[in-house]
Amino acid sequence: MTATFTRDELRAWSQRIRDNLIPELNDGPEVALSATTLGTIEDFLEELSAASIEIETLRYSRIHNALKEMCEIADRWTPPIVSAAEMLLLKWEIWFKSLKDVEADLWGPSGRLEGLKRVQGSGMSSYEESMRDTSTLAMTKLVSKDSKSSWIVERSKRPGYALQTGHIGFRVGDWWIKSAAACRDGIIHESAHGITADEYGAYAILMTGDEEVETKEQHVTRYWASTHDTGSTKLMNNVQTRNLVRVLRSWRLSSNLRPKAGLRYDGLYGVSGYGVKLTVGNAGEDQWQYSFTLERHCDQARLERALCHPTADEMDDWNAYKSLEARTIEDTNDVLLPLFNEGDDKVVNWMRRRNAQDSSDNESTHLSPKTRPRLVMRDVSGYFGNQMDTR
Repeated sequence: MTATFTRDELRAWSQRIRDNLIPELNDGPEVALSATTLGTIEDFLEELSAASIEIETLRYSRIHNALKEMCEIADRWTPPIVSAAEMLLLKWEIWFKSLKDVEADLWGPSGRLEGLKRVQGSGMSSYEESMRDTSTLAMTKLVSKDSKSSWIVERSKRPGYALQTGHIGFRVGDWWIKSAAACRDGIIHESAHGITADEYGAYAILMTGDEEVETKEQHVTRYWASTHDTGSTKLMNNVQTRNLVRVLRSWRLSSNLRPKAGLRYDGLYGVSGYGVKLTVGNAGEDQWQYSFTLERHCDQARLERALCHPTADEMDDWNAYKSLEARTIEDTNDVLLPLFNEGDDKVVNWMRRRNAQDSSDNESTHLSPKTRPRLVMRDVSGYFGNQMDTR
């Protein structure tokens, strides 16, 4: 009798292997799985060997990636498990020509980038300096791996939904490749450059760059808002209203709590205090900068749940996205070189048009090192009770 698996069952197996068992084995050579667990996996692979699997099932479940990662640490499994995994991979390689092409459709239905449109952007504010050397080698370096791009939300799943308080249907640990995808889903607003706010209040914070200063307590953190963030004054009001804000952390954040890729929802935080100081901008102008003490609300899933993300599946999609970015950079260089051959002016004009585009992907914020003494400080800590998570 041919065994059958639903694609959700296979995905559950893949996630168990990649997110639980393999990390457990990677903790050290002295770690070993129980005989019961190994026997269960042997039985699973035996049934899987007899099953008929479609390519779309592989693409959805990622079970082939789980088997590949098992074979990479073959000495940690029993010989029957390794043999069965290798035979399955070989069979699928023959059936589907190449397993390298079996990756998630980022742009398709329910894909990570569904409803988003990529608008080419350069992120190369120093292009004029680069133009000092007009050699072909210098031109090919104009578009580097650090190039940025803008993203447009063409189809929002819940327009205007981010301008509400609370979890609004999201779970601690939810993860996105881009901030535009988080905007599409409605957890942050499209106009947000840190703080999601309107005239009625503040609802969410996307932390990036040097904006977070960790404290000795994991549930308490210090957030430095960008000097250009108009939501700062609205976030101050949350001290009085006690309204909670959703906190997301970007992989570009200089913090031990950042995800290793993309951005992640870490739950609801209360604003227990704020400070204001006068800083000096890059052009020598005075700027007000706000800092906020955030305390994680106790009545929600533990932060440890969020720290498990991105999962192995999510990293698959991240790596696929980064491959897309690398190919785009190569394509852009293919555009630059013909322009270079036609003259420097055409290249400079092309670069100016690119740099004029708003880059919603520019998540890094660098704070000015020149500061003046703090003028105002409010502290109403204790509003949010015992910060020990209950679940």
